[in-house]
Amino acid sequence: MSRVAVVTGSNKGIGLACIRALCRQLKPDDVVYLTARNPELGKKAVADLEKEGLKPRFHQLDISNKASVEALRDHLKKEHGGLDILINNAAIAYKDEDPAPFAEQAKVTNDINYFKTAQVFHTLSPLLRANARVVNVASFVANWTWGKMEENVKEKFRHLSKEEELDKIVKEFVDLATTGEHTKHGFPNTSYGFSKVAVAAMTKLQDQEMQKDSKRSGIIVYSADPGYVKTDMSSQGGDKTTDEGADTLVWLALRTENAIEGRGEMFSDRKINKVIL
Repeated sequence: MSRVAVVTGSNKGIGLACIRALCRQLKPDDVVYLTARNPELGKKAVADLEKEGLKPRFHQLDISNKASVEALRDHLKKEHGGLDILINNAAIAYKDEDPAPFAEQAKVTNDINYFKTAQVFHTLSPLLRANARVVNVASFVANWTWGKMEENVKEKFRHLSKEEELDKIVKEFVDLATTGEHTKHGFPNTSYGFSKVAVAAMTKLQDQEMQKDSKRSGIIVYSADPGYVKTDMSSQGGDKTTDEGADTLVWLALRTENAIEGRGEMFSDRKINKVIL
């Protein structure tokens, strides 16, 4: 049976590099979906990869639009009957010089990077086949952010048992940011960093849920830190190329059936890099 892979936000940057690597490393009859909000940009990215001799397929996907996510789910179910690899790469980050108020940045960033990423997982996870791999893209910034959080907030993360509890923590951060009181309650002063701590925590919970599925054995959920990569998000200021940034993500996505070490954790440069300590 052919394997099916999806990478969200993959018409450029790290996502595009993931598509390139998957096309090169999977078998010729496997299917790799490049997705983008803008169909024109997505199709252009596919055409560019075709010039390299690669054959990804395109499907429109806006993770902020539930109907768009459901359309992808329905397509995958109809055409392939399942999904084997999901790399949740789509994300947002405000520039340092962005004039948007912190309250706005906290709301928008955590809505996309946490809530909408979770929605993609919950919509597509029923399609995951046995031994499927899910990779949620986190960041080394999560480690730095964890160090900026007070113990009262860290304790909340340490004792999570279900995703609804994590939802409440993220909502609390966003609500406190609205009034400018987030740091008074032990939260960090970074909306992007906090969103990636939440992604790391979400990953652990999602993996725990997958372990309970007796009908589909071997499904593993990881999070991955690409590192500081030269992309639009970093204003081209990184020290890694996009292909280098994609390496750990794709490595996790292609880990063998018995490679269960570090499940639910974040990896950096192919090594476990725990965020929640």
